[in-house]
Amino acid sequence: MKQHKSNLGTLFAALIILLILAACAKPYHFYVKYNLVESGIGLKDKKVFLTVLDERDSVDFLSQKARNEFDLWDGRYALYHTPKKPKGNIETYPLSGLIEAAMKMRLENMGITVETEKKDDTPLFEVTLNNFFLDLKDRTWLSDFSYAVKLTLDNQKTAREKVSGQAERTKIMGRGAGEILVGEIFTESLNKLDIVKLFKNAGIE
Repeated sequence: MKQHKSNLGTLFAALIILLILAACAKPYHFYVKYNLVESGIGLKDKKVFLTVLDERDSVDFLSQKARNEFDLWDGRYALYHTPKKPKGNIETYPLSGLIEAAMKMRLENMGITVETEKKDDTPLFEVTLNNFFLDLKDRTWLSDFSYAVKLTLDNQKTAREKVSGQAERTKIMGRGAGEILVGEIFTESLNKLDIVKLFKNAGIE
């Protein structure tokens, strides 16, 4: 009888500890690493007004199974380009803000000035998000990312380009591989965009 009571006491204590740990668990951001491509061609005399439209069929970024792995995700994204995930406070974004921040980095890296407001002589650089999704099937992370870009000065001559990418990665432990995969497809897809060609096709020399 004493042994039985001892086991119950141990289980009760363990349960209390688990409840305390769950209550103390904090929501976390989804970290997206963007490896900025080195710019070989400068466009220092160019400027654009950057805007992002979200036209996904579904606003869900995570599948149900993937959501189980990111159960405390706060719905915000943290963008970084350092070798290791930064510690401490970091600026976070909604999805459209994440795309805008990363594309701004890419444009400015090429010497393009990103204006804060649209003017008559400022070309419109419009990014339309079509798909951004992370799934987990069996033990494999799957990610899709697709978007379209429109560049125009006066809507008379418009350059357009569509970019899409898919990737997968084996799940090892935890959610880390999912974040790594998203960072890889995010980097590949953003850097695939031929910005120089867009300016040429839009007649903005």
